[in-house]
Amino acid sequence: MAQRRKSGIPNVALLIETTRSFGRQVLRGIADYGRIYGPWLFHMPTEIPLRGVPPKDEWQGDGIIAQPHQNQSFVRQLAEAGIPVVSLSGPPGVAGLPAVRPNQDAVARLAMEHFRERAFVHFAYCGSPSEVKWPPTGKLFKAMAEADGYPCAIYEGGYAQAARTLRLADMAKWLRSMPRPVALLAGNDLRAREILDACHLAKLHAPEEVAVLGVNDDELICEMANPPLSSVMHNGRRIGYEAAAMLHRLMMGKKVLADVVVDPLGVKSRQSTDLLAIDDADVAAAVRFIRENACKGIRVDDVLDQVPLSRRSLEKRFRQSLGRLPHAEIRRVQIERVKDLLVTTDYKLERIAEITGFSTAQYLAGLFHRVAKMTPGAWRQAGRARTLHTH
Repeated sequence: MAQRRKSGIPNVALLIETTRSFGRQVLRGIADYGRIYGPWLFHMPTEIPLRGVPPKDEWQGDGIIAQPHQNQSFVRQLAEAGIPVVSLSGPPGVAGLPAVRPNQDAVARLAMEHFRERAFVHFAYCGSPSEVKWPPTGKLFKAMAEADGYPCAIYEGGYAQAARTLRLADMAKWLRSMPRPVALLAGNDLRAREILDACHLAKLHAPEEVAVLGVNDDELICEMANPPLSSVMHNGRRIGYEAAAMLHRLMMGKKVLADVVVDPLGVKSRQSTDLLAIDDADVAAAVRFIRENACKGIRVDDVLDQVPLSRRSLEKRFRQSLGRLPHAEIRRVQIERVKDLLVTTDYKLERIAEITGFSTAQYLAGLFHRVAKMTPGAWRQAGRARTLHTH
C-alpha cells in the first residue's frame, strides 16, 4: 500500500454505517484518537447504504476505515484502493486487509453466561443465512451449549427481502416448536426485535416462554422493543480508536498486526431476559430474593425465612437447579455488583464494601482476588481501559 503524502493534514474516508449506534460509537473512538494524534480531515459519504470507495472526482485521500460487511464488490474496491485501508468487518485477512473487529467468541460466551445465570437449559440462535460463513456467533453459541450437555437449535427458516428481515409466520411456527422456556440469542438487536414480534404472533410470552438477547445494545431499538430488549454491548468506541491507531501506523509506512480483536463490554440486562428459568418454585423464589437483597448483607438464614424449606433441603435443591449453594449465589451477586461499581464509579473500596453488604474493605479485597483472580484496583484499571476512559 502507498504511504501517505509527507505534508499536509491526513484526509481519511470513514466508510461506516452510521444509522445504528455501533457505527456512531466507532466514530466516537476515531474522533478520540484524532483529538490526541491529529488533526485529521474526515470524508463521510452521505449516501446510505454505502456502496463502495468514493470515486476520485469526489475524494482523493490518504487512508480508509471501512465496514464492508459481506459486500464482495466493496471488499475488492478497498483491496484495490492503493492507499492504506483498515476493515471493521471479519473474518481477518479478507482480501489481505488488516482488521479491527468485535470478538465474536466473547459475544457467544457472554450470552451463554447470561442465560446460564438464569438457569436456562434450552437454547436457540437466529442470525441470518450469511452467518454460515461470517461471523460464526451462532455456531459458537451452539457449541458452548452442547459442550455443557444442553440442546441448541439454529433457525434456518424463512427470510424475506434478500434475507434482511424474517418471515414472522415462519419464525412464530419455529418458536412454537421449541421446548420452553428457551433462551434465544439473536445476531443483532434488529433481529431480536423481529423475534419478539414473532413471539406476539405465536402468542408466546417473553421472557416467560422465550427469553431474547440481542447484540450491539442500540439503546433506542432496545428500549422501544416490547418487552425492552437485553443486549450484548460491543465496545464500538474502542474498536474505532484501535482502527484509527492501526490506520495511522499504516499511513506512516509502519507494520501493524493483521487482526485486532476487541472484547465486548458485557450484557445490558433488560426485561426480555429478566427471568429465572427454574422449575422449582421455592428455589426460584429464593434466588429472586437473593438477587434483590444480596447487597443488603443478607445471610442464608434470611433466605430460609422466605421459603418453607430446611437448610439441608434448600441447599440440595439449589445444587440441583443452579449447581451452587445459596451462600455462593449471595456472594456471586455481591461480587458482580462490586465489579460494576469499580468500573462505573470512583468510590473507594470502603464505600463499595458498604454499598454491597461486606463488613470490611479488607475482607472484600481478599474475596474479590480469590474470585476474579485480580485485585479490585486491577479490575478497575482494566475495565476503564476497555471503555476508553483512559484515552
